[in-house]
Amino acid sequence: MADTTAPAAFGAAAVHLLRGILYADRADAWEQLLRHRRALEDYFAPLRLQLFVDEPEGYAYLRQSELEDDDSFPRLMSRRNLSYYQTVLLVLLRKRLIAFENAGDPGSLSLSEGDMVEMMRVYWDELDTNERKREEAVGTAIKKLVKYGFLGKLRGESSRYEVRRIVKAYLPITELQTIYDTLQDHHRRRHGGGQAEEE
Repeated sequence: MADTTAPAAFGAAAVHLLRGILYADRADAWEQLLRHRRALEDYFAPLRLQLFVDEPEGYAYLRQSELEDDDSFPRLMSRRNLSYYQTVLLVLLRKRLIAFENAGDPGSLSLSEGDMVEMMRVYWDELDTNERKREEAVGTAIKKLVKYGFLGKLRGESSRYEVRRIVKAYLPITELQTIYDTLQDHHRRRHGGGQAEEE
């Protein structure tokens, strides 16, 4: 039976979800989500949007259902087409998050822009010797991942970022090695030689 809760009761949560990822640190909207989760699922269903909530990790997001026999329904949620640098950085952040969690470190993983530049160094185009241009490309990738919600800028820190745990949903561990191997093959084809070594 559908939940008849009025949309006004969960409006803030719905808006955040339509904009992107809703994190638990948005306390009021997160509370609405938890209180009216069934109503939100019913609200989004006619738009073919599925609500995914990871309470322990503290995030929620929408995904548009795909129906193979109907391509006439308009797409509301835009697909993220990541550049090569953005993809590499996201994979390296996911691997760093796995190591962080396996080490049992408390709190959240945070990295400086310099840390991420070093992580990316082995994937730079060896034909491009312009160091400044390379670093700017990583900076641009970081800004995009902030925009997409994978990184969060830390308050009071000019160039330090939290790795948001939504990367676990975007890059599940079961698919991570396949994606990483594909990137390694791409790196070898572009530059020759052996496997790139992470910093």
